[in-house]
Amino acid sequence: TNSRLWEISRSLCCSLSSTSIFSFQVVSSLFDFIGIIMSTSTEFIDQGRFEDAMKAIRDDASSTNWLLAGHVDGSPNVVDLVGSGSGGPDELIGFLDEQEVQYGLVRLEEELDEVLTTKFVYIHWMGEGIGFAARGRFGVVVGSMQAVFEPYHLNMETSSLDELTEENILDALGQASGKKSKVLDAEAADSRQAHERSYTGSTPNRAANQQSKLTPQVSLQGAEVNVAADIEDILQEMRSSNSKTNCVALHYPDNDTKNGLEVLFSGEDGAQMLGEKIADSNALFGLVRVTDVVDDIPTVKYIQVTWVGERIKPMSKAKIATQKGEISRILGSAHVSIHASHRSEVTERAIMDRVTAASGSRKL
Repeated sequence: TNSRLWEISRSLCCSLSSTSIFSFQVVSSLFDFIGIIMSTSTEFIDQGRFEDAMKAIRDDASSTNWLLAGHVDGSPNVVDLVGSGSGGPDELIGFLDEQEVQYGLVRLEEELDEVLTTKFVYIHWMGEGIGFAARGRFGVVVGSMQAVFEPYHLNMETSSLDELTEENILDALGQASGKKSKVLDAEAADSRQAHERSYTGSTPNRAANQQSKLTPQVSLQGAEVNVAADIEDILQEMRSSNSKTNCVALHYPDNDTKNGLEVLFSGEDGAQMLGEKIADSNALFGLVRVTDVVDDIPTVKYIQVTWVGERIKPMSKAKIATQKGEISRILGSAHVSIHASHRSEVTERAIMDRVTAASGSRKL
């Protein structure tokens, strides 16, 4: 191969030196050279881990509904699993990188003619930060990667996060099938008797003997979150029976999800303080303690409150979506969880209404 490369290179140089115009000979030599040095095949570093994720997403009994692969160290021919999980497109986009070419598969449920059908969507992500030359370099393996993810019902090539929301993917599926799409939640899906799977498949075997250098696979509980050392102690103190603290709020300093979670405040003002701190530009995760009277017995109840402002950047929203499960674990068990989208949901009255509705103690 080295001698062949040398012959092509010398022929190319001689041709270029003899004419100022690209002749057919020059172009042919150039493409011959490129064809040798740029392989169109890809190899997974950990083929087994990728195949396990692929089997999971194709399995009706598995909650896994997305996976994502990407290139390693900028090599067009070396790829590996970036992550997988059960949070759907909203969780997947948290792992997309604007500087990378990545490949994903999403599993959704579409209702067609009163029949629930599993659909797979292949996503070819081209980050906006990728240069023209890099796009060409990675473009030679597009066909190889598509073959790895086959079969699927829809191919989406995009550099826009907005196109990858669950709603927009369903719209695209609906256009492809000529039907209006509707995603059903897991309980609804399980209750349907007519459940058919249109495609099944597995990925081809590829040898790999290196260790992965990319992000590890996401657990079903959520992506890892860095937290300040004092958070655990503050939350434990709040749950103490003799503590006067009835509210703790966590946040990302400077509204940057790259920073670990820290305590924004803890105090005795409950939901009132939490409501005063929320804003369109921030994300807060609160734990509130209230007293509910059930059958004339005062009972302590805990409420988790999640607030993600509308002005949070899409990439940050996506990352937060992948971390919600872990943040919920950090805050600890709760009787009610509130994912607030409006300030009116984070008031003492609104929170107590949710608590009494859940416990059955609300007086009509």
